[in-house]
Amino acid sequence: AVVSTQSTGRLTMGNRAFDSVATNKKVAKQNVAELALRTLHSENSGGASFTTSSPVVDVSQKQSRDPEIMVNSISQFIPIHSSKIEGKGFFGKVGRFSYDTYNRLAASVQLSTVGRKVIAVFFIEDLRSGIPMWSPVSLGTGNRTVNGDNINFEGKTVNDSHAEITARRGLRRFLWKQLRFAYGKEDNSMPFDVILEESSSGLYKVNHRVRIHLFISTAPCGDSAIFPISEATQSMEHITEHTPTMENEKQGLLRSKMESGQGTNPTIVNEDPLTIDGLMMGDQRLKTMSCSDKVSRWNVLGLQGCLLSEFLEPVYMSSLTLGCLYHHGHLSRAVCCRYRDIELPAPYKLNHPLLGCVPGQEAERELGKTNEMSMNWCAGDERVEVLDGCRGRCAKGVISRLARVSILKEYSDFASTQQKDYNKIKDAVTGYTHAKKVYNDFVKSKNYGVWIKKPIY
Repeated sequence: AVVSTQSTGRLTMGNRAFDSVATNKKVAKQNVAELALRTLHSENSGGASFTTSSPVVDVSQKQSRDPEIMVNSISQFIPIHSSKIEGKGFFGKVGRFSYDTYNRLAASVQLSTVGRKVIAVFFIEDLRSGIPMWSPVSLGTGNRTVNGDNINFEGKTVNDSHAEITARRGLRRFLWKQLRFAYGKEDNSMPFDVILEESSSGLYKVNHRVRIHLFISTAPCGDSAIFPISEATQSMEHITEHTPTMENEKQGLLRSKMESGQGTNPTIVNEDPLTIDGLMMGDQRLKTMSCSDKVSRWNVLGLQGCLLSEFLEPVYMSSLTLGCLYHHGHLSRAVCCRYRDIELPAPYKLNHPLLGCVPGQEAERELGKTNEMSMNWCAGDERVEVLDGCRGRCAKGVISRLARVSILKEYSDFASTQQKDYNKIKDAVTGYTHAKKVYNDFVKSKNYGVWIKKPIY
């Protein structure tokens, strides 16, 4: 039984005891019960079995807004044959694989994240041996954006800590690591062969026998989530053609996340741009583009982003699986099909990933707020990093490995230029910059709105 004294909780199981300290008895009881579940699940998973349930919550014995990064190193995830993953069809396997990845990583984090969570996982499906081997390469959790008074305009804060955004930043870190292996800067330390190969263009590309898949535990905020929960449906494994829902002029609009909020609003074309002094003085509220819009742009410009485009051809996802809140018509419109008339310069293209949902997951309206803490990890990392999404930094103000200044350090290892100005560096990647201009012109011509930019020094 759980015994609570003031703000302390204890759960005894045989000769084992789990303790937790919280701000009140109720939270202490939740923490200690979930700590036991998390620990037992981690001990029993062994890296080869896969959970059949939605993720339980990672907890800690101390409550703090400044959690320390985990102290135990993480063993490598060994690639697993997809046939060994239990689950109904492809999407069921993706859900179980992703939730198990989350549970294994979160088990070693000293952190309380009681509350609703969003989880995102990128994993590769390696077909080079003739059999599908799955390996997780990036994970992110969270549903917060940095507060306007905490933003750093020199790139030292993570401004968007929503799960799919941090997972994609982790994927880019994974690609930088792969590039280091391909260039011979480091020996391959991962339990699978380097996924990059040289292309006739002179750049590197992902091997055509390697697929990248994305799982998100719920619909990305923005255009793909603008529908009543009662209309959420199950996906059909055999349906691969996209049939987007385009019923009114509000569908397909670019939307932005509001500071300190968990909803989105359509962007306004002629609205005054965000300014440094406006944000610092509180005259403006920070706005960040919605996750639906960011995912959709990945299906146009690629997952690799601008800086990696100097060395890599565009990288596109093969599938997108949701844990719940799935509606094929709205999701397909939001993540790709609203751009179906766009004409992009080669090698860029409009990517239409396979879309689906974990079977048997019912969408429910959850009134509880999400936790402000965000986790990130990518293949090769020995530790999970935890940051405060509202502050955009790790404990004690430490700069995250996902922050822009950290990514620039990766770039400087490969780039021949000594340029330090972030905007000038991006402008110099002409192929990507041109494709992005084509995209921006297209959304403007469709009256979808405007992509909001954050001011930087």
